[in-house]
Amino acid sequence: MATDIDDLASALIGAIRAELAALEAEDADAIERATAGKTAALADVQAAIAAGAAPPRPLLEQARDLNSEAILRSRAKLISVEKRLAALRPPGAALRQPAVTYGRDGRWA
Repeated sequence: MATDIDDLASALIGAIRAELAALEAEDADAIERATAGKTAALADVQAAIAAGAAPPRPLLEQARDLNSEAILRSRAKLISVEKRLAALRPPGAALRQPAVTYGRDGRWA
């Protein structure tokens, strides 16, 4: 059973590496597929551990570290996209909240 859980953990690592490659390529479809693969691989590892397999700590630590890198890269991409979108907005078109006022009935409007 140890080999099985090691294989599952290795598959998880491979899925996270695929996600990192998709993030690097900025390929939205590949990111979506890789993330779905990572989620499925993680579910397989969790199921094996729940069934009594001993967690392969070194492999899971490697997966954790790679996943942390993927999180950081995805956040950086998100910030970059937000900045690009903000640059495309016309001047003065900042997103403003409407002013809060009272209506004739004394309620917030």
